[in-house]
This record gives sequence, C-alpha cells and structure tokens, in this order.
Amino acid sequence: MGFEAPKGVPTVFDPSFKGVGQKPGLDIWRVEKLAVVKKEPTDKAFKGQLHEGDAYIILQTKQVGPALERHIYFWLGKESTQDEQGVAAYKTVELDQSLGDEPVQHREVQDHESDEFLGLFKDGLQYLPGGVATGFKHVDKEGEHRTRLLHVKGRRKIRVSEVPLQAGSVNEGDVFILDAYMEIYQWNGKEASRLEKTKAMQIVQRIRDEERGGSAKISVIDQDKDDDAAFWGKLGGKPAQIKSAQDAGSDDAHERSAVKEMTLYRVSDASGSMQVTPIEEKPYKKEQLDTNDAFILDCGPAGIFVWVGKGATKEERAFSMRTGTDFIKQKGYPNHTPVTRVVETGETPVFKEKFASWPEPNMLLPGQYAKREKNPAFNKQFSTMTLHDAVERQKETLPDDGKGTLEVWRIENFERAPVPKEQYGHFFGGDSYVMLYTYLKNSKKCYIIYFWQGLKSSQDERGASAIHAVKLDEEYGGDPVQVRVVQNKEPPHFYLVMQQFGGMVVHAGGHASGFKNVADQDSYDTDGTRLFQVRGTNDWNTRAVQVEEEPASLNSGDVFILETPKQCYLWFGKGCSGDEREFGRQIIKAVIGNRGFETVTEGQEPAEFWSGLGHDIANGRPHYAEVKEAQMQEYRPPRLFQCSNARGYFYVEEIFDFDQEDLIEDDVMILDAFFEVFVWIGAGANVEERKHALETAKEYVDSDPTDRTSDDTAIMVVKQGLEPTNFRCHFMAWDDEKWSNGMNYEQLKAALGSGEVGAVSLDQAMDAFSTNKKYPYEQLKSNDGLPDTVDKTKKEQYLSDDDFQTIFKMSRSEFSALAKWKQNNKKKEVGLF
Repeated sequence: MGFEAPKGVPTVFDPSFKGVGQKPGLDIWRVEKLAVVKKEPTDKAFKGQLHEGDAYIILQTKQVGPALERHIYFWLGKESTQDEQGVAAYKTVELDQSLGDEPVQHREVQDHESDEFLGLFKDGLQYLPGGVATGFKHVDKEGEHRTRLLHVKGRRKIRVSEVPLQAGSVNEGDVFILDAYMEIYQWNGKEASRLEKTKAMQIVQRIRDEERGGSAKISVIDQDKDDDAAFWGKLGGKPAQIKSAQDAGSDDAHERSAVKEMTLYRVSDASGSMQVTPIEEKPYKKEQLDTNDAFILDCGPAGIFVWVGKGATKEERAFSMRTGTDFIKQKGYPNHTPVTRVVETGETPVFKEKFASWPEPNMLLPGQYAKREKNPAFNKQFSTMTLHDAVERQKETLPDDGKGTLEVWRIENFERAPVPKEQYGHFFGGDSYVMLYTYLKNSKKCYIIYFWQGLKSSQDERGASAIHAVKLDEEYGGDPVQVRVVQNKEPPHFYLVMQQFGGMVVHAGGHASGFKNVADQDSYDTDGTRLFQVRGTNDWNTRAVQVEEEPASLNSGDVFILETPKQCYLWFGKGCSGDEREFGRQIIKAVIGNRGFETVTEGQEPAEFWSGLGHDIANGRPHYAEVKEAQMQEYRPPRLFQCSNARGYFYVEEIFDFDQEDLIEDDVMILDAFFEVFVWIGAGANVEERKHALETAKEYVDSDPTDRTSDDTAIMVVKQGLEPTNFRCHFMAWDDEKWSNGMNYEQLKAALGSGEVGAVSLDQAMDAFSTNKKYPYEQLKSNDGLPDTVDKTKKEQYLSDDDFQTIFKMSRSEFSALAKWKQNNKKKEVGLF
C-alpha cells in the first residue's frame, strides 16, 4: 500500500524534528522506508551529494540581524517514487508547523534547483545514482565497473549529473567526463566556461585519487584542439554534428515561453468547508491578501507560490500547500515546477514582484542602469545598498566537541608514517596526511577519517592519502566516515579537533623537501627564520600559516609570528582586534614551543625585527599593506563580492570565508578592504561584466552608510596574475605561481618594470569605456584593432567631430534629432551599423 498523507494537522511531531532550527546551520533528512531519517553532519548530503532515487528535506537556519530566518527545502530526485515524494511534502509541512509555521518552504526537483538551493552547497551539487530503496552501493572493482558519462554544468554553483552513455548527450556548451575505470576523459566543449573546466578537473582528479588509487589515466580534451577519437569511440562514434550549446536547450527559456497568465486563489474554510476560489480583480495588489486566509498564486510552469496569512487556520495552512503542489499534476505543468510557501511579513522579493502595488523601498534601480532601454538584462532590479547588509555565512552542526582521540599519519614514500603526538596539529603544505578521529555518541564509538592534502603536495601523495583512507576504513569494518580536506578549506570540526593540541599550524615545504622539522632544534643551524600569519574568527578556528619571510607579507589587519635564531616576536597589526591578539598569544606556543617571545605593536618594531625579514630600517620603513593610525577606529574586515552576468543580468553576491580559490577567472570580483576597494578582473571576464563592475564599485562606496565616498576612498582595478601587495595580503597564504606560469611576483614586477603591478585607478579603467576616445573611420568600419571596450552598437560616437561631419554630412546634434530607424539607416549607409 502506498503512502497517504494523514488528514488534518498532527498534534505530535516527528521526534527527529525536536530542537532543530534553533541555531544557524543545516539540518538534513532523507526519506527512508516512508519515514524521515535525520542525517549526521558528516553525511555526504551535507556536501551536496544527493541520490537520484531519494527525496530529502533540508532545513536552513540563518542569522539575520538579531533574529533567525528559516527555509525548508524538500528535494525530489528524478528516480524517487511517488510515495517518497509524498512523504517529503507532508513531512515538510509537519516540520514547518513544528517551527510555528514561520519558515519559507521550497519544492526543489533534480536538474531544476533554485539558486537559493544551490547556494546551500559551496562545492556544488552532485547527483549520485540509486537511492535507499535500491540499496545502492558504490563499486570500484574493475571487473564490476560500469562506464558512465557525467555532465558538468554551471558557474559558481556546479551540478554534476550522470547522462545517457551516448554521443547525443554531449553539447558544445558544457564539460563531460567519461569514466571508463582506468581511463578517465574530460571533454571540454568550446563554449564551456573556465570554471566548468576547472571544477571538472577537480572531479576527475578526485575520481582518480580517491576511487582508483591514483592509477587511472586522465585525458583532458579541448574540442577542436585535441585528439578526441578515443573519447568518441567509447560513445559509439563521433556524430557528424555535435549538439550546440543553444540546441541543448535552456530550461529558463522554455519555461518563460510557456508561462500562462497568473491566477490568484483564496483558500478558506470560513464557510464550514474548504473552498478554493479564484480572485477575479486584476492586476493583483498586496491589499487583496487577507491575513485570515491562505492564498495560492499560480504562475504556470514558472512557479507556484503559497501565501499564508497570520490568522489562517491550521487546516488552511496545510491544505493550501497540498493544493498548490497538486496543481502541478492537475494542470499538466512540468514535474520540476517550483512550489514556494511564504508567510505574511516574510514574503520573498520574487513573490512581491508578482504584485502591481507591492512597495519596494530597498530595491531602487540605479540611475545608470535605468537608462539601458535596449538591454533587457538590466531590467532586473539591483541596489548596491543591499551589499552593505553584512550576512554571516551559515554554520554547520558539529559531530562533537572535538575532544575525542586522534591518530595521525603522514604520507612518506607513499606509505603511512606515524606522526609523533607532540607534532599533532602541525602540517606541511607539501605533504598529505591521514587522521583517525574517535568519539563517543550514545556510548557508542564513532569514527571520522580525515585525509588532509596540502596545496603543494604531489598528485601521487594525494592519491596515496586517499588509498590509505580507504584501507583504514576497511580496518574498522567500514564504520568510519571519510572526509577529504584541502588546505585552506578545512571544515570547522577539523579546526576544533586541532584545538586540543594548541591549534593548527601549517609549515612551508614537506617531507624530503629539505625544510626544517617542527621539533628538530638542530634546524636553527641553517637560517632559523620563519614568518607565520595568524588568522581566525573565533577561539577555536584560528590557525597559523607560514608565509614568505619578507616585509611585504605583513598587513595591518592581522597578527604575525616571526621566529629568528636569536628572538621570537608576536607582531600585532594596528587593525587586528582584541580577540585576534588573544588568538595569537595562544597559538604562538604551538609554533615556537617553550621559547620566549617579545610582543611588538605595529610601528614600534625594533631594528632586529626588520633585519629578521631582510630589511635595514636605516633605509626607512618597508612597503607593505599598512593602515594609517588615523584610520584605525573605522577599520573593517575585508569583504569579497562576485560580479557576473551569467544569469542574463548583472548581479553581485558576497563570498564568505574567502581565499584565493574563490577568485573566479570568468568573472569580476570586488574586494572591499574599507580604505581601499579593489576591482579584480579575471582573465575570462567579458566586457559587460567589467564595465558594470566598475560602475558598481563606485556606487557601492558612495552608497555606504558610513562617511566614506569614492572621492576619499582609493578604488583600484587589478588584473588576474598581476595583483599588488596590498591586494594579496587579504588572502591567506597567497600562491604567487597560481596564475603566473611559474614566475613569482618579483619576477613579474621586474619584467614589467613597475612598482605596483597591474593596478590602475578606477577613473583610468572607466576611461577605457568612454566614448571620449576617438578612432579613425576606417578602423571603426573594419573593427581592425579596436579594443573590446568599444561599444559596437554606437561606433559613430567614437568619431571625431570633423570625421562625423564629413562622413554623415550633418552635425552630431542633427543626427541625434533623427528618429532611431533613420539613424540606423544612416549608419548602414556608411558601414558603421
């Protein structure tokens, strides 16, 4: 017998819902045997790995000012059963009621997830085959392996899904991974984004290292550039015509074309029975929503909204959501049609936009965007004012307090070598490690296997760490949870475990690199000098990372530890907080052991401090990212924003807990260091993104509620790979070689012969887009050598006044007075259209 939702409203809620939603973070349930089972924070679902044959409920709780805001998502895999989907929908309503009917509810369907849902998983969403009903188990034995084709799609929010193993699944706009066990092919469509290619490379590396023991062969193929015969051979042969990105189809375009006229329904039991009545009066206004009832706003395949008034009865609340979901089948909408439930005073901006009279006091359209009549992409409302509302990134639930027992091994010559306990908490960026953490839950032993991979560790070492993690898991009967950890992206629980050993310290180099050992006192016989940057946001996630021993590594916003053969220093930047100073005092013991140290405040350093960094103070203070004394009271932590038009309109999103990996090469980023604002231009950013990011940076500063303006705040534009010191200092353990083809910063600086590489003022950068720049008529006509900052639809504006008069035989003012179609005809006649 299938699942049937109980009638009415439950008086007793599911036990697994008890106590949830009371602090920021995620709670996840999976439907198993028609019941909801709460998952542990170490479950793969928290990483965005969801089974196609399952249904999930995800509760997101986030801090918004002094209050908590909650969203409930129920996600339906495309292979999940109708019964499982029914349980997910019903239990979502029950969870909502257990939280006082306050959360916003979202119905999510595989392949058609909302941006809000995708944003829950920073590393992207990955679809896994099978589900709990099929008893799916991953197999990686060569004889049992099934060749599969994976589709990688997205920009910052990546989806990875399995598609039919056939040539027709491939298109030119995305990346595809053909996993043939010991041969893994990555095929990059010619229109695929840089991030899709990069993320795909990370995925194939993880498949090789974690599932194939580092032995599988990887082939990366760029369409039309590399030999792809082997790839197509495994798909039955290369087609005569590969599906284009456009032919692959756009769900958004399809749904926009299918949108029907909106209909608003009232759901009420005031008559004694439940009635669903359409509202005839249009256009709809906010005043039509009655606080004593529930309403359903049917927008066709584009989405269904359920609005619940504060005075609605419990029966109306439950019935309205169930009816809204039933509309999908009754009206023949696609199964992936989103259903969103909102409550009175908690309406989402998307819901408000459906009403003609709903006021939008905080969504004012910037003046320069309002003028873009010919570009529908800028009809989206966006205000830089909203960027000033700081929102904390959600915190995840932790398995325990981090005080369990730990065993640590380092990968040496591809084998597990025990690390002495006195060195626990210390890591080398050029090595990989395997750790077994044991803790008690309900008197039962639980295990987590962390395998930590330094950014500079070799592929072989990373592969070996994955192999040994699997072997260790087998030694414990498959009970442990395996967690891959990459340097600079450590999860909170990992930091918490390290706290019992004095904190986390990352050293440069690694085994067989010739770098000094943590506890080897004889290492001071060489140079004996090390510099560590200390960073953290609370008393347990702070870590110290070794950086270059030079003044340029310093910045006023952080704490640094300098160790020399004669003396150790704890250096406090003028911009660091009292908490950060205390963190420094705690973690310095883990770095220098029992040696004494001298506390130094920025600006009061002894000459020996600077000489330890290779600088003679007699030549003046060295150059580094220094905050002036007069600015200290206003100092703010840096913030990073991503600017993109990947959705068809320009938008800005904040990136939390950022590091260098978050600088997306296909986009433009804005780094707000308060007294300096940087616009970082990725190598693959398009012209529109560059132009509007520059405008946004200026608006952002000018709209700041503080007193700063673009007149008194330095706004600099920097290019990828040419970042100056005062930009790099805001990213922990910056890798100079990431984009420099092996050249370090100083070599790049020398090659270009400049002091501050790659940085220009905002005015200089915006000048490139100005129509004040003039070009010869023949150059404008042929496009030969024109920079991409020239607006090709307005070439006539780049002519000099004399050339304009000669070519058009009229003045600019006379031309402007013509009707638009006449202007276009004139431009066609002279070859400037």
